[in-house]
Amino acid sequence: MLMKLGKAWGAIRWKMLIIFSFFNIVSVAMIACFLIALLNVVIRREGAYLIEERIKVIVESRKGIMDPVLDRTEGCDYASNAAQFGFFTEHLNASWPGSRSEVSVLSPKMARSANPPWLGTAAFASIVEDRGELEIRFLRMVKRNGCYLRVLVRIPLGEAFLSQLSTASGLEVVHSQPVMLPSYRQQEGVFGEIQANFVPGSRRPVPVVVIARGWQSGLLESWVAYQIRPSYSRTIEDLSRMGLRRASWIFPLISFGAGLCLAYAFGVFLSVRLSGRIVTVIDRLSHAAFQVGQGDLSVTIPVGEQDQLGLLVKSFNSMTAHLRELRKQEKQRIILERDITLAREAQQYLYPQFAPLLSGAQVWGMTAPARSVSGDLYDFFPFCNNAVGLFCADVSGKGMSAALMMARLQAVAHGRMLGLKQNDARPSPSEFASMLNRDLCGRFGDSSYATMFYGEYDSNTRSLRYINAGHCPPILISAAGEVTVLRDGNLPIGLFSEAVHPELRIELSDGCTIVVYSDGLIDALNLEGKEFGEERLLSCCRLLPKGVTAESICRSLSQNVAEWSAGAEQFDDTTILVLAVH
Repeated sequence: MLMKLGKAWGAIRWKMLIIFSFFNIVSVAMIACFLIALLNVVIRREGAYLIEERIKVIVESRKGIMDPVLDRTEGCDYASNAAQFGFFTEHLNASWPGSRSEVSVLSPKMARSANPPWLGTAAFASIVEDRGELEIRFLRMVKRNGCYLRVLVRIPLGEAFLSQLSTASGLEVVHSQPVMLPSYRQQEGVFGEIQANFVPGSRRPVPVVVIARGWQSGLLESWVAYQIRPSYSRTIEDLSRMGLRRASWIFPLISFGAGLCLAYAFGVFLSVRLSGRIVTVIDRLSHAAFQVGQGDLSVTIPVGEQDQLGLLVKSFNSMTAHLRELRKQEKQRIILERDITLAREAQQYLYPQFAPLLSGAQVWGMTAPARSVSGDLYDFFPFCNNAVGLFCADVSGKGMSAALMMARLQAVAHGRMLGLKQNDARPSPSEFASMLNRDLCGRFGDSSYATMFYGEYDSNTRSLRYINAGHCPPILISAAGEVTVLRDGNLPIGLFSEAVHPELRIELSDGCTIVVYSDGLIDALNLEGKEFGEERLLSCCRLLPKGVTAESICRSLSQNVAEWSAGAEQFDDTTILVLAVH
């Protein structure tokens, strides 16, 4: 059973239903408790208020109680009016048992000191406190011929007065010793007041508070005169008298309660419906997310209402559609990367796998693609033990198109140079460049071209015949370490079919070195966006030690460029070709 409850609580549907129901029931219970507590305060304070108002009515209605006696009294002779005064006292005692009346005939001198100093009027009617006792006092003083007639009526708020109040109001009035309101509150405490006013069915009495004037001081103070125990049955009887029939007050209460119950029932219905919709969408999203996590991107969720939940479902469906498209693109990218990797591996075999051996000289080359494949090309054409062709080219463009053009250029070069028969004369560098130029013109569009350096070195004559078709000018390093830039050159190949590339010639002695490179070397950027530059390349060449091999020169220059551009993205291929004479 506990496992079933735990499993049910683990489902968000039941969680939301229980939470909504719990808060609805709690709110209804709290409102009901508030209304009951409020009704209890009204009922309990209604009895105390009734007693307080009745005492006020007695005070106000008896202000003129002495006027008939005083109107019939003439002169200052008390004895002649004794019968009338006796009748007044008997009538007062009959109406209010325990009351006392005093009739005094005072001289003007005595009249000035007969009343308290704060009493500046000849008539007074109110509740007073005199030496800790509460009573209703009526005072009237009138002037007669040569004297003052003073009448004082005192009605103590004692047992007799209490009995009449209980009978008249129908409430259980409990007599208590009069106590000032602050002292009463201190005795009862906060908990006692809450219990007396807010707790239904409490037997704790409710205080009846009156405003009494201190007879000696004249100050108004709040006093607890009595305490009552409210009667709920009396309140119901009073409510029944409010209309001609009981339905006149029962029906509105029942209607209000029924309306409140219907409102909360409707709220519970909406809560259950909303929670059911939320949970349904969450369940579908959870199931669909699980399927997506398992690799099924074809899942879709039906869209219900066009609200925020519907927008959420639409967003999920849109996400899965994008994921499907991304997966398709990823598959295509993987295929493309695989093809590029194979192309790169194939391209590596297009470069020389080893350098040819020469008597009195060394050659070496290396290339570093900026991307997966390179548009730069270097190659060696070994003719015999004492002659070699040096080929270095840079095809326009980047990436796969440049690599294809590079492969085409190398194939044409090999066909023109290595396909010669034994008796055929080898073309000069100028003729070789013209052949390649004609073969490439228009092959890859009107805007495609290649810069090229081609030279033939003969170790017997120690001469280098070469052409420069728009390529970076090669660098000559003498045996003494002096650096010279060979700036003579012509147009790139592949642009104009009739272009002529004149042959250049240079004599090399022991210790001389020729460095051929592509523009990717001097265009290499560092993290600050600065280029490596030709001047820095020349400085590196000057620092090369004497007698180093062609391979060492290639690796040294490549390392200098790598250190300069460490961490920065490169946009051009780098190629270095070195001829070292020794």
